[in-house]
Amino acid sequence: MTTPTAWPENVIARYLTVAGSSLNRDDIAVDITCTQTAREKGRHDQEVGDITLVAHCSGCSDRDETTCEGLYLDLVEPVLKSFYGDHSREWAQSHAETCRAIPKTA
Repeated sequence: MTTPTAWPENVIARYLTVAGSSLNRDDIAVDITCTQTAREKGRHDQEVGDITLVAHCSGCSDRDETTCEGLYLDLVEPVLKSFYGDHSREWAQSHAETCRAIPKTA
């Protein structure tokens, strides 16, 4: 068994691909990242901006991106539990279940 690799910054979920599972490599996976971009101050000085969820496959580089615009940035958890979070998780899981790509080594 190999030592698990550290997750990259901002990764909130990881789905091991078929290739990663077959090769016992947890770095060949679909990672979901969540980033926030502040745009302005809203009511009560709360930051308003965009929350972006990106599901990216390290095997084949395919990706799915969803941006929720104009939200209070303290609403990250509700966004992750909403349709937007469900969409990203479903895409990542579905892709990981079928992807057999292995990234080219340097």
